[in-house]
This record gives sequence, structure tokens and C-alpha cells, in this order.
Amino acid sequence: MIDLCEVMLKAPRSPSPLAQVRQAVDALSAQERAAVMLVCVKGLSYQDAAQTLGISLGMLQEHLLRGRLTLITKLNLKG
Repeated sequence: MIDLCEVMLKAPRSPSPLAQVRQAVDALSAQERAAVMLVCVKGLSYQDAAQTLGISLGMLQEHLLRGRLTLITKLNLKG
């Protein structure tokens, strides 16, 4: 008879979705992470986020673009 507990303990574990997101966010540069967190998580406008970070609107948009592309790649998102 198969011992389910033993099988589960020996099976390779994939990180939980939350752990995957944390790893992907950790892979961002500090500037990309700050931009993504302010705009996508905290909901600040681009203008407010740029002002908070002390950078131009164009630079914020660049950080967001690179950060979002990195997250899409790391999380294997499509669409």
C-alpha cells in the first residue's frame, strides 16, 4: 500500500504563488520595485509616484515598464 504522507514528503515542492510573486518582486531593481509598488500596489498616480520618488514622469514610466516586463517574464504571464 502507498503511504500518501511519504509520497508527499518526497515530492519536489514548487513555491506557492505568493512565494513566486515575492521572488519576482525581489528580482526587480530598487527603482523598479519602488515604482511598481507605488503605482500598482498603493495606487498612486504616475505624477504622485514620480514626485514621491523625486524623479521625472518619464523616468517613472521607464522604471514601471522595465519592472512590469520583468514580472511578466519571471511569473510566466501571458496575455
